[in-house]
Amino acid sequence: MTLTALLPTLRASIPDPLAASAWPADTRATVTDVVVDGVSLHGLALLCSTPCVHTAAGPEPFVVVTAVLDTTTTHDGRRVLVLDADLATAGATWPELRLLGRASVARLVPTLVCDPDKVPLAEVPLPADVGAPDLLGVPCAGDPRRGCARGMVR
Repeated sequence: MTLTALLPTLRASIPDPLAASAWPADTRATVTDVVVDGVSLHGLALLCSTPCVHTAAGPEPFVVVTAVLDTTTTHDGRRVLVLDADLATAGATWPELRLLGRASVARLVPTLVCDPDKVPLAEVPLPADVGAPDLLGVPCAGDPRRGCARGMVR
């Protein structure tokens, strides 16, 4: 458990820590963004729309930036986010899923993340106020050319 998870208001002044082994080598977090090889993931999404992929040089993980399409709640009260990227085969490191473009001071809640067809992919703790049209970034393993996300790299 991180300090920002215990005291969510700290996320407005310090970034959530990154697991360095899950991200490309030259990656740093800011309060509202993740920067990979000098490229802002939030800025990348604004330029290219989502879903989009950033690949770093070398045999490193790649990063997918995706948008939240919809937020719902299941009959048993579980929070569900529907993403615009199909990440079922991308090898996503779900615990590293990051909110981009704004700092949230909402408490973390277990959130079921789904693909565009509403197929569940993972359950991760995310701020309770994340919803459409928020942007999220997640590091992924493997080869991004294998068609990891609908409408992206083929």
